[in-house]
Amino acid sequence: MPSNTAVITALVALVIAFLGLYAVLGSAGGAALVAVGVAVLAGVAGQSFSKASGRRQLTRSVQDRNQRVAQLAARVGDGETRASLLRACERIPVLLERTEKHDPASLSMTSGKLLDYLASVESVLDRYLEIQAHPAAFHNADALLTHSARVLAVFETFAVHSADQVGQQDMERFFTALAHLELLNPPGLPRSEDR
Repeated sequence: MPSNTAVITALVALVIAFLGLYAVLGSAGGAALVAVGVAVLAGVAGQSFSKASGRRQLTRSVQDRNQRVAQLAARVGDGETRASLLRACERIPVLLERTEKHDPASLSMTSGKLLDYLASVESVLDRYLEIQAHPAAFHNADALLTHSARVLAVFETFAVHSADQVGQQDMERFFTALAHLELLNPPGLPRSEDR
């Protein structure tokens, strides 16, 4: 279905082309035929522009979310977990860039899945930082932090492996890994106990 931008562009082109050609040709039928052709071309161009704009916006959303994850990761007390998360965040832009270069048609799908995954990572990091800041509010806080660190390590594995696969143009394995990404979403952590 065409976007609103494409439809509006086509209608504006139709009206302008018809009026201009009618003034020049003096024939309503000829002006209408040519104006319809111009409108179709303008609609197709508008649709292409709209899709490209949507891809850029989705990619920008992934970059913004990735930056928020990196900011949260910088506050993690455990050095190994912090370093792993920051390395993963460094690979996400590489993954997007390589995907756009090697398979631009899949960029929207890849960005959408990455956005969902990064939202899960951000959610787990929020809870991780809460446990880190207030361990007394959680039953067995050390075990929760250790388990969370193991779960979050999957993020680095995925980011590095995927960026390398796309860089090597091993797209089939990349898409298989991407399809399994939803299965690898970090699970939520338990809520804090009432004080």
